[in-house]
Amino acid sequence: MSNKIHTFSLPLDFKLVNDLSAIDRFGGEWTAIEKREGARTLKELRSVATVQSTGASTRIEGSRMTDSEVQKLINDISISKLQERDQQEVLGYYNVLDIIIEAYQDINISESSIQNLHNQLLKHSAKDQWHKGKYKQNSNSVEATSPDGSKRIIFQTTPPGIETEIAMQNLIEWYNSDNTTPPIIKAAVFVYDFVSIHPFQDGNGRLSRLIGTLLLLKHGYPWIQYVSFEHEIESRKPEYYQVLMECQQQRPGEIVSGWVTFFVDCLSNIQDKLMQKLEGQKRENQLVQRERVIYTFIDSHPGTQSGEIAVKLGFALPTVKRALTEMVNAKYLVKHGTGKGTNYTTEKLVSIKTNVMMMFTDEKKIHEKILLHKSHFIEITKILLRPKFKWSDPNHWSKILSEEDISMTINCYSQNGTERRQSYPIDYMVGPMSYDPIFTLNPPIDIPRTLAEGEPNKNEYPIKVVIEIRSTKERSEFDVDLVYDAALE
Repeated sequence: MSNKIHTFSLPLDFKLVNDLSAIDRFGGEWTAIEKREGARTLKELRSVATVQSTGASTRIEGSRMTDSEVQKLINDISISKLQERDQQEVLGYYNVLDIIIEAYQDINISESSIQNLHNQLLKHSAKDQWHKGKYKQNSNSVEATSPDGSKRIIFQTTPPGIETEIAMQNLIEWYNSDNTTPPIIKAAVFVYDFVSIHPFQDGNGRLSRLIGTLLLLKHGYPWIQYVSFEHEIESRKPEYYQVLMECQQQRPGEIVSGWVTFFVDCLSNIQDKLMQKLEGQKRENQLVQRERVIYTFIDSHPGTQSGEIAVKLGFALPTVKRALTEMVNAKYLVKHGTGKGTNYTTEKLVSIKTNVMMMFTDEKKIHEKILLHKSHFIEITKILLRPKFKWSDPNHWSKILSEEDISMTINCYSQNGTERRQSYPIDYMVGPMSYDPIFTLNPPIDIPRTLAEGEPNKNEYPIKVVIEIRSTKERSEFDVDLVYDAALE
């Protein structure tokens, strides 16, 4: 059985129905959560989510600005100094996201509204002034850019001119007249068709994600502003493009179940992440002021001892010991060791950083990290090769990669003297994609568990991790980036 939605087919899927129900149940609880958390907590969450969304969505399109760089740009912005395109795109995205969050109820789903959002998105981009806010005049197939600057077509889009105009008119008309399709599915289908049409000369991917947030807010999902949908898509970028390509290969009249399932799954995941953030915030807020100060100190100085806490914070030692005992019993802290060696960490509440970049060049071939306790880890999820030469096809760069015999060596040095070492030949680990030397590791390399063949003992921490990129050539033809998730500090 298949349902007709707009010009697409969506087969009945009971798992999808259950996932939609779970998201809506959460939405029903959100009013109570908002009252419980208070304006200050939600403001902080929204601020973090806005920076993450801005950074992630522009990086999906090729920007290399980190979240910290995005935050700095937003805090210290001077329009006259926006010389770099990455900066121009970041500020445009940030401004439009802010407009949507503040005024979504007043933004109609119409061609003029979407054109105005596009105009604002490219407001600071000098190269885009000629087409901002206007439908495309030239063909704009979706392409992947290789490190040497060459491009490869991923999928074709609607031709410019009257065909694009009619396609957008039909999309808007369907959206405003369909009163039966569940709101989340409507939003997913709208975003999909918008990306497929690609109505503007540039900025379509960024605008599609902004529109997704707008539609969800308008349909009564206000919690979406406190967590980053874009960050979730960035972390699943290969899957994101793969799902789009698989659906669009059937165009027109395609089955869009793959895309809708991906969209809903992303929402479910970020819902879980939002609740984890709120739970962590709730636990910290429940601490009395003295305990909060102690908690903050330990969080910044994991492995610290009671005497050091008393000296640094100016508290009486018996008071510190009593507070530490209460916080351990309440599971805010974890106690390590006995006697004079007793120390404390907040490892149960340690924050996880995702999609962090570790860059290796001829000048910097080694990186060192410290794992302080059992909750600390580094999980390498992707390898990005950056060829320093012009290449014509994947066989070209993969041949040179093989000739250079590039490998990654990981050494773990434990405090009890245990040493573990593992070498990974990169050309054997990865298989070239059709257009880009970017590889997702499945399974990822989990440090230290992969090397230790399980969880190391507590007495092995802290563990010093040394990661080195080696090559048979003194000057490699490649720079290497590792993308990893980590809990380190």
